[in-house]
Amino acid sequence: MHINIFLIVLQIGILLVSCSAPMKNDNNSEISNSEIESQQVKQFPYVLELKNRENHLIVYGCLHSFDPGDSMFIDIEKRILMLNPDIVLNEGGNWPVFDTKKETILNSGEQGFTIYVCNENNIAVKTFEPKPKQEFDFILSKYDKNDVLLMYFCRQISQLQRNQQINNFQSYMIKFLSYLKGNGFPIIDAEKEYNLLIAYYEKFFKEEFNWKKFNPENVWPIYNNTILNEINKEVGEFRDKSILDSIEIELNNNRKVFVIMGGNHLLDQEKAIRIMMGFLNE
Repeated sequence: MHINIFLIVLQIGILLVSCSAPMKNDNNSEISNSEIESQQVKQFPYVLELKNRENHLIVYGCLHSFDPGDSMFIDIEKRILMLNPDIVLNEGGNWPVFDTKKETILNSGEQGFTIYVCNENNIAVKTFEPKPKQEFDFILSKYDKNDVLLMYFCRQISQLQRNQQINNFQSYMIKFLSYLKGNGFPIIDAEKEYNLLIAYYEKFFKEEFNWKKFNPENVWPIYNNTILNEINKEVGEFRDKSILDSIEIELNNNRKVFVIMGGNHLLDQEKAIRIMMGFLNE
């Protein structure tokens, strides 16, 4: 299967009714603040729906998928159409759409599919992502450029490892580095930077580079194995703040808002979103 370049940049950037009403869980019992903080949702999609006097908000925490047979896509479309939102906030920028739902899912996952559904039903849709250069400037002000670039490189590897259809890893990663450069990351030449990155990777991890054998726990933000985990976590926190700011702006301007994001983002932000909607005190 051909892989669209937008798949490669999945993670750039590249994973909720009255205000005073008590929160309820699936068993209709009240949920305390401590339960929200400790709650572990093990299955995605995880959908948070909140309604107060001013707003009706649905936040859809998905598992990123490019499988047209995934029932999640039926659920996403059904929930969007049932809410008929004034605005949809989508993850990952302006993903391309294609002639059919299947082709769109294969190339652009749930992000492109969401745009497809909105376009078909005349629903406004925009991204909640910060500008890439804002993210780059933020993280480069705190960490060494080589370590930051290695984090993006390794984070992309952890995404590509899930897809076995890649024929030329080097070609894809040079395109990825070109994407970073085009959006403001200080790279002079993507191809030369790729070779320098391989050398830096081998020095950093003290092993020969093999992308298929890379341990993704060395970059995922939930671990503390390397400085790459720390950098990735701070990038995620920067994005989370941008997401929350975008949601708040749209709730101030619209009555019905639908948001779709990676499930882990929702778990991180659920408490803040409940506070925003008046279901929890700060």
